[in-house]
Amino acid sequence: MKIKYFPYQPHCFAFGGFDLQMLNALKAVSESGLNVTKLDIWSADKDFDILHLWGLGPHNYQIIDWSKKAKKKIVVTLLLPYFDTVRLKLSYFKNFLTSNQKQYRYYLNLIDRLVVVNELQLVILNKYYNVPIDKIDVIPNIVEERYFELPNFDFSKKYNIENYILCTGNISPRKNQLNLTKACIQLKLNLVLIGNVLDGEVAYANELESIVQKNENIRWIKGLPNASNELVSAYYHCLAFALPSVDETQPISALEASAMGKPLLMLDRKYAHQKYYNNVTFCRSESVSDIVMALLNFSLNTAHVSYNRELQNCRQENVGNLYKGVYEVIHN
Repeated sequence: MKIKYFPYQPHCFAFGGFDLQMLNALKAVSESGLNVTKLDIWSADKDFDILHLWGLGPHNYQIIDWSKKAKKKIVVTLLLPYFDTVRLKLSYFKNFLTSNQKQYRYYLNLIDRLVVVNELQLVILNKYYNVPIDKIDVIPNIVEERYFELPNFDFSKKYNIENYILCTGNISPRKNQLNLTKACIQLKLNLVLIGNVLDGEVAYANELESIVQKNENIRWIKGLPNASNELVSAYYHCLAFALPSVDETQPISALEASAMGKPLLMLDRKYAHQKYYNNVTFCRSESVSDIVMALLNFSLNTAHVSYNRELQNCRQENVGNLYKGVYEVIHN
């Protein structure tokens, strides 16, 4: 059995958590003993059995068509909206009969197996897109092994900052780092931001940069290698992890913080209500004032931290074996 992986967009553009997850899953499946490699679009070699697409949309519809003609099995890991706001629900019903949505549902029907990251997404896929439950697999994101271990690097010493709130991820309005920064300044809290600027968000990043430069209690580190000593140590030495993001599915950064036993602050949206996240303080909205209020409540809860055993499901070996099971089912 040979499996090929294919991303939704080139990884040189808007590389984020979902793209990283694809690479981690590829490694995990490979270490489970299967023959899994990246699909080379320049190669004419069709000697493989399963095509695993990461993401579903107009960019890869034609690939699905050709794969079906070539008698390949297709697996898709996808991210879906939670429809947890009135605006999102109205948008869904407004667009239900449009050609784009009809086409999306058509391709969902063509795919052999669909993978989502949690039970909430399974319900969405079944309820809103009418995909049979027995066609859906739930496989969480991977938390790399280093986040379950003590780091051998002192982040606080290198960057001369202690007792800080941590926020990691690409800098963009969706992640809401600007308002988090303003809230921490208002409360005189130390904050560490770690992340590169997302393509197309230069104006947002420039506004953030100007604020950071004027406030000594804020550090912005523009990217660290994934699961590096420095990044793992940044989680280990923080007081708590904050992600007041307006839209997520299963943020890996919050999984990593949970694996290191850190309390979380997240927006009160469905993405934050998962079994992998306990010790959460919920923020009512993305506004500065509501983040300030949540941070004030946050300080009262930071001492009450317990390890979440559900995170064992996110370890690389477990996720690799779950994907292996999916491939074996459709190949047999």
